[in-house]
Amino acid sequence: MSEEKSKKSIAGYLRIIGILLLLLGILIVVYTFQPLIFSYIDYKLTPEPEKEIEVELIKGDQEITTDIKKDTEVVFVDNQFGLYIPKIQANSKVVKNIDPYDFDAYSNALISGVAHAKGSSVPSEPGNVFLFAHSAVNFYERRKYNVYFYLLGELEKDDPILVSYQGEIYKYKVLEFKVIKPEEIQYMGQYMQEDTLTLMTCWPAGSNTKRAIVTAIRDTE
Repeated sequence: MSEEKSKKSIAGYLRIIGILLLLLGILIVVYTFQPLIFSYIDYKLTPEPEKEIEVELIKGDQEITTDIKKDTEVVFVDNQFGLYIPKIQANSKVVKNIDPYDFDAYSNALISGVAHAKGSSVPSEPGNVFLFAHSAVNFYERRKYNVYFYLLGELEKDDPILVSYQGEIYKYKVLEFKVIKPEEIQYMGQYMQEDTLTLMTCWPAGSNTKRAIVTAIRDTE
């Protein structure tokens, strides 16, 4: 009997360990995708503003607007290089001339904002402005990075995107959202006759198997 009880006891412990490991795995997944879940819920539950929000460049010691609500009247954007996407309430500074193939360089840049790919155009020039950021990172690194591109998939044709650069605000209209392979690097250069803005992140969130890009065209109206 004692041997049988011992076997049952061991089986019971193994069952408990298995349940704990399962719960731990679930917690890690939830922790990893918590920002995405919260961002998506906030996006779906936040009513659209009753009137168009004004956009202004920061002055002096002002900070960019990071908490955009229904009653927000003015969104302040970075006056040197910034990105504001009204539909998904993403507002960030942009770190200029970052090598997208240098892990240390872009990891450091993405701590404080969205990265501008070295060699791509800036808004004051013709060509393609290429900006990239995380959609998600490993759960143990998540707190190191500010995350802005969780909801790129919500953008649709003609949605506005604003890029501020050296005291000017440039407007773009979304052309399309699509998922591409990592080796499709032509989007980092000029791939259309029009002046374009390209936003890129890893896809799906929490993975780097593919890339999601939003292409937008300069709005000259």
